[in-house]
Amino acid sequence: MKVLGKVTLPLFCGLFLVSSCQPSSVEDVMAGTLGFDINHIDSSFSPCEDFFMFASGGWIAENPIPASEARWGSFPILIEENEIKLRGLLEGLEGKEFPKGSYKQQLRDYYISAMDSITVEDLGLESLRPYLDNVNGIKNRNDIKSYLQYAVREQIGVPFGMYVGADSKNSEAYALYFSQSGLGLPDREYYFKEGEVSDQIRQKYVGHITEMLQLAGVENAGRQAADIMALETEIANNHMNRRDQRKPELTYNKMDFESFAGLMPFFNWNTMAEELSINADSVIVRQPDFFRAMDKIFNNSDVDVWKSYFTWHLLRKYSDYLPHDFVKSSFDFYGRALSGTTENKPRWKRSINKINGGLSEPLGRLFSDKYFSPESRNKVEKMVEDIRAVYRERIMENEWMNEDTKEKAIEKLNAFNYKIGYPDNWKDFSQVEILPNDLVGNRQRITVYQFKDKLARLGTAVDKSEWFMGAHVVNAYYSPSFNEIVFPAGILQPPFFDAKADDAVNYGAIGGVIGHEFTHGFDDQGRKYNAFGNLSSWWSTEDSARFAERTQKVVEFYSKLSPVEGYFVDGELTLGENIADIGGLTLAYHAYKKHISKTGSKVINGFTPEQRVFLGWAKVWQSQATEEFLRKQVQTDPHSPSQYRVNATMSMIPEFKQAFECEEDDPLFITEEERAIIW
Repeated sequence: MKVLGKVTLPLFCGLFLVSSCQPSSVEDVMAGTLGFDINHIDSSFSPCEDFFMFASGGWIAENPIPASEARWGSFPILIEENEIKLRGLLEGLEGKEFPKGSYKQQLRDYYISAMDSITVEDLGLESLRPYLDNVNGIKNRNDIKSYLQYAVREQIGVPFGMYVGADSKNSEAYALYFSQSGLGLPDREYYFKEGEVSDQIRQKYVGHITEMLQLAGVENAGRQAADIMALETEIANNHMNRRDQRKPELTYNKMDFESFAGLMPFFNWNTMAEELSINADSVIVRQPDFFRAMDKIFNNSDVDVWKSYFTWHLLRKYSDYLPHDFVKSSFDFYGRALSGTTENKPRWKRSINKINGGLSEPLGRLFSDKYFSPESRNKVEKMVEDIRAVYRERIMENEWMNEDTKEKAIEKLNAFNYKIGYPDNWKDFSQVEILPNDLVGNRQRITVYQFKDKLARLGTAVDKSEWFMGAHVVNAYYSPSFNEIVFPAGILQPPFFDAKADDAVNYGAIGGVIGHEFTHGFDDQGRKYNAFGNLSSWWSTEDSARFAERTQKVVEFYSKLSPVEGYFVDGELTLGENIADIGGLTLAYHAYKKHISKTGSKVINGFTPEQRVFLGWAKVWQSQATEEFLRKQVQTDPHSPSQYRVNATMSMIPEFKQAFECEEDDPLFITEEERAIIW
């Protein structure tokens, strides 16, 4: 097998198959524009050698990564374009009168408060003073317990997570979940990975903590930073790794409330439940061993170290809401050291990001009202059904599943719901007071409101109309408990979807994304949920074993890929996303083949319709990233780096080999034994 490694960036645009530096004309396309810029192709690469560079080398040569970005490509570019639109919409609200509590008043005043750097500088740490004073009041372990109660109530950060979501085994009911948390580095592995780069990151992290504490006027900041690092390392040592966190059978641990409280008796859970009016006889604990370990850590760690820890995490959480020196220190570590960016994003972008943290749905409402048409919605809905139909056929023709498992898989597929564009009903945040001169207060009131709103749902039926992304967001998702796929209006824009573009490119781009989300319902973890969204074993033992054989090929193939020297893709962590990429593009390809059987097809700019589907997919992942970003990605992200979402995916799809007539000695050609055809 050929290993897909690092690629060399070209400095020129050559010739291969087509005159690749000539733009396409509208007349070449059946309707509208091609939807793929021919100038982006670098034909010094054969498509069977490196399709990622073949499709995007020209773009990469002409588009260096901006100083404020760690990754640059189709996703971040569309995010920026949407942010520019949002900025215009938000600034258009200023100076206008809106009823108090209306979503436009809230968006306008939150944006004003986030943009008002003068007030932020004048306030200094005063906005955090009540929280810092509570930390400073800690004298003994009983005070730590009291502070934890306060911190949970105010949602200002504790070393464990607590949230409400659909019960994984009873998707019609809400459940209270508890999970591990408490780290300032991206993942547990950052505390233990060996090597010079990892050592430097840990040193810089301690230096960053020291600087932040000094800015807050804390004495002996260096010693306290070292103590904080030691405490976090102990906490990290008891974290479940990311690979196991993906497995719902390991993280679904339902128990009665008293049994859960017994895992960490240091904290008075019953008092917390009473204060928050929690209506839950049972809870789901994602990592019980973590809470057992935390009980010992709370009892054995020095009280003053916990005070330092709480102070640091308050400063870390609110760093971008504080004066410039705090913002700069946070960026220097989390931006420069961890991601490789050399310049912070402008204040207006960071202000929009703050709104995203609490008022994402109203922000999406503002966006979708202007930038998403019924025509686009209808066309995407048709594509969804085209892909569902192809998936249905492929399941029925599947040679490795027995008939009973196939029948249940079809039942689940038929039950798939989908949401396109934006919610039919918008959430009401009118009870939350948003002021134009209280940035930290705005965030706190939204956060506490949302927390209490979720807690109030315990004991009620799950609201299946709920969205978990704003309509302006450039992303999509599959929810296993809802058994649904969701595509916000934000991603249904060029280059992902263009209602006027070539259908082949649209099927390869947004069609591949749709197929990707469909396939998540049947990836290594999604397959464990049934048609009703419940965690349930509906596969035969034999089919599960055959599925595992195929997915192991995916794990082994991707685990050999290295975007940065010394760092490899984690084939287990990325398995679900890799299965979804392979399945998604396969579904999109065959859905388009059925589509052109009715509409007809023709060659455009020397590319067949089949080739243009693959170009559409490559366009989605057109990007480049800093080495720092790639190192962080392979350690923490369940998605493979972009070049492998193109090249590795193409290697696994026999239709790609046929479309570009790849030969056995081509780098992207793999044998039938290496290929994993699942869906």
